[in-house]
Amino acid sequence: MTARLTIDLAALVSNFNQLKAIAPVGAVVKADAYGLGAQYVVSALLAAGCRDFFVATLEEALALRVDASVYVFSGVDRRSLQAFIDSGVRPVLNSAEQVELWRSAKGGAAAIHVDTGMQRLGFEVDTFLNADLSTLDVSLLLTHYACADEPEHPLNRQQQRRFAELRAKLPGVPVSLANSAGVLNGADWVGDLGRPGIALYGGNPFADAKNPMAPVVSLEGRILQIRSVGAGVPIGYGASYMPDTQARIAVVGVGYADGVPRLLSNRGRVAIGSAFAPIVGRVSMDTVQVDVSCCEAAVGDWVEVIGPRVTVDEVARHADTIGYEVLTGLGHRPERRYLSA
Repeated sequence: MTARLTIDLAALVSNFNQLKAIAPVGAVVKADAYGLGAQYVVSALLAAGCRDFFVATLEEALALRVDASVYVFSGVDRRSLQAFIDSGVRPVLNSAEQVELWRSAKGGAAAIHVDTGMQRLGFEVDTFLNADLSTLDVSLLLTHYACADEPEHPLNRQQQRRFAELRAKLPGVPVSLANSAGVLNGADWVGDLGRPGIALYGGNPFADAKNPMAPVVSLEGRILQIRSVGAGVPIGYGASYMPDTQARIAVVGVGYADGVPRLLSNRGRVAIGSAFAPIVGRVSMDTVQVDVSCCEAAVGDWVEVIGPRVTVDEVARHADTIGYEVLTGLGHRPERRYLSA
């Protein structure tokens, strides 16, 4: 074993409870629970009292097999209609066409999504206001913030005002506005049910604020070899790095096939014991090379590539991306270990 991925389900549940203390919340578990393993994540959250789950596709929903409300953001079409009805999975209806399809099939509970400023899925405002929603069993009316990670952005209040007017069309129906950042912004941002995702998994929901969530994921690689490299000697593919002085270079058995972004080449760092060591040369499919000249390291030692010290958001920053992409890009080759909730 050269790489291992640890998912701390206790930290996940702690994050869920922190969010639930602000407002009622479900959990977004699409994309295999952001790459962490939906079956394990959902089981832990069910035990913690979560009863509403959100996924992107019907296939994701059917794989969960849970006694809870499961909503599918992409909605329903003719090919998936019968599977929705048979399974009891709830589509999020995004258009008048989806509403009519669901009504004609006498489908059960469903959500309605209205776009208030995202220009993504959901009813356009005018279409929603003119839609015939009678006879539908609407269990949730939702929208989605475009800029909740920037609380002072004017679009947030604009969306709230617009949604407050629209909800009058379905009096008494529970409403849901907030993603992770929205929940953390306060109960008045949420409605009746929040839909946190990245915050559950330890990522920072905010663009420019300290992360209030506990880390959940740790990706480690084992040191396979250490060699002494002279000044000016090229390291890795493309000879993209040459040390200025004599250096100790450790080869670590984790690479982009395991979820280490290649953009960390010559930019990222790892944690070894109490020290940090820079990634030098290009990240390979199976290995990274790090300069351990300034720290104690030996063959067989484990190196933290993502974890409490080298956070998923730091990795994302060095890779010019966001934590969501880092998590969903984690490979299935590392040995996975789940710490009990």
